[in-house]
Amino acid sequence: MGGALRRIATNFNVESRAHRLLDQQKPRPAPKHPKTAEKIAQYQRENPQILEQQQRKDESLLGMLKDVKVVSEEVEGKRLMNEADAAESQKKARPLPQNRKANPGSPAVFLEADEVPEGRLSVGQAMELLAKHKRNKNEFNAERLAQDYKMDLDDTKKILEYFQSFKVIPVIDGKDIPRIKGS
Repeated sequence: MGGALRRIATNFNVESRAHRLLDQQKPRPAPKHPKTAEKIAQYQRENPQILEQQQRKDESLLGMLKDVKVVSEEVEGKRLMNEADAAESQKKARPLPQNRKANPGSPAVFLEADEVPEGRLSVGQAMELLAKHKRNKNEFNAERLAQDYKMDLDDTKKILEYFQSFKVIPVIDGKDIPRIKGS
């Protein structure tokens, strides 16, 4: 019932409201900045032919526009596709994965990159580098680790100084989490 009342109210006196709206003054453009208005006026004084050309209808262009004929045909249930649409539809046709859980055989929580460029480390390699250095600091010093992992010596020193391995802090029975000293 409410929809019918709303429809009646919106359709009431539509024609006169439309005429009233069309009779209103057209919106004025925003005023131009004085410097911009000066430059436009100066350009119009220097190039009056461009202003005349802009206001005149070009008959040759109108004739060409009249010659253009556009025909659109659509096959039932199918539309014509360009190459991008076809590639997108093929991607969508690919079946979605059914198993959304992590691989049970993978001990890592994160996925390792297949290729790591020289001078960079994956997270697993960084953990391995830190573990080697922690086990034997004399044998696996910064110079040797930089050679082994093909990294810059300064970067390796900074990794050993500032990077730490991940620590798991278990929360038992909702007790308070231990805080870092100084916070």
